[in-house]
Amino acid sequence: MNQPAVASGPSLRGVLLDGRYRLEQVRDGHDLADGRTVTLWRAVDIGLDRRVAVVVVTTRTKKARKALADAATRASRVSDGRCVRVLDVGDLDVDGQPGWWVASEWVEGPSLAALLRRGPLAPEVAVDVVRECAEALAAAARDGCHHGRLHPEEVLIAPGGLPRITGVQTAAALAEEPAEEADDVRGLGALLFAATTARWPLPGWSGLPSPERGDGKHPRSERGDVPRELDDVTARALSGGYPDVDGLVRDLRRLPSRAIDAPTPPPVRAAHAAAMRRWAWRLVPPLLVAVIATSGWVIGSDLGRVPQSARTHHAALPTTPTTAPGSGRLVLVWRTPPAVSSFDPQGDGEENPDAVGFAVDHDPSTTWTTDRYRSAHFGGLKPGVGLLVDLRRPTTVRVAQLALQNSGADVELRAGDHAPRTAADLPLVTATTRAGVTVTWTMKTPTTARYWLIWFTNLPKVQGGYRAGITDLALLGPSAD
Repeated sequence: MNQPAVASGPSLRGVLLDGRYRLEQVRDGHDLADGRTVTLWRAVDIGLDRRVAVVVVTTRTKKARKALADAATRASRVSDGRCVRVLDVGDLDVDGQPGWWVASEWVEGPSLAALLRRGPLAPEVAVDVVRECAEALAAAARDGCHHGRLHPEEVLIAPGGLPRITGVQTAAALAEEPAEEADDVRGLGALLFAATTARWPLPGWSGLPSPERGDGKHPRSERGDVPRELDDVTARALSGGYPDVDGLVRDLRRLPSRAIDAPTPPPVRAAHAAAMRRWAWRLVPPLLVAVIATSGWVIGSDLGRVPQSARTHHAALPTTPTTAPGSGRLVLVWRTPPAVSSFDPQGDGEENPDAVGFAVDHDPSTTWTTDRYRSAHFGGLKPGVGLLVDLRRPTTVRVAQLALQNSGADVELRAGDHAPRTAADLPLVTATTRAGVTVTWTMKTPTTARYWLIWFTNLPKVQGGYRAGITDLALLGPSAD
């Protein structure tokens, strides 16, 4: 929709764009090298009575205006809630020059750049912030969008500590440059560098000081307490060592992390730590000798001894064989562990995938957990996450049992014969709200299906956020005997 010609700068205050967005206050602005101007406004959507952010930019050519409109349209399709949603786009005249505006969500919170100007983050907090950003950009890539101009001013820290990325697809269009995934990988590596050192290693943005030492790729050159694993991931990302954002996400998930709003662990006093090390060196050698000797005695005494049931390892679930009313003898429906995968269709497609086997290993000391979230409802990012069990053929199940890491989760059991793309593709079998640490579902009529989904729709509170975990899972059916 074409707007009448208006003046630039503060005199735009009060202008109504597209009959809906009233400009209220200039929050930021700068001139580009080619003479164009970019201004960030806080505005009001008078139709919904809510604050929005509006970027007004002067453009030189119809081609540039079309590129910005196309970028805004593509960005509006990104579904991940950690990406600030683009709401609308339109054109106007500014001081006789053609201009364009983009309206998006208003996020009340400081930018990552503002936080880093006070000092670097703790390494584990830096990992958490950048992992959230990487997961968001991985999801955006699956929606066909990239950022291309990522830096700490483009990351906003919302209330509760959740990072929100602004400028997906549109920031590159404003700069009249392409947005590519390789740029996002390097940008995320630079975010890691900046978050751990409060210095920015790439050209094109000057909101933080440049590195003082090293090659600008290894944060340990600036800060000696950065763990080597984090240093390696950062340097690899900055060097283009990851083929895509998903690869970087996988490595970030393996690093220790802590939410930005989580309590800081109490420091270990240096003197106390040194004393502990001295005592360890005195105690470890004789203890090691004792352990080796005891192990040899146990192994030797077991040779030739007939195993007894009292000495076998018992799993947390199930106590098999078992029975259910009217069902007769029930046993585990698998003899060897089934194929298990994490199920996160509305997120990045994975949920702690390296640990899924822990849910079916019958070892009560191991647990598969979801990622940690900012709220019980996944920060509003998606409807749920879970584990998908593929029994490889339709199998009759009468009882399902879960041993959970914590109580308080809302969890569903879904089953069907076709591999699902979303949880709704599998019919609901049963569900429990605010589950305890053990759940037993006894079905009134047996259910026969190949695919079985344990689907969490609400997470219990744990230290530093919300997360659910499955220590053991068992599906029980009629014995073939």
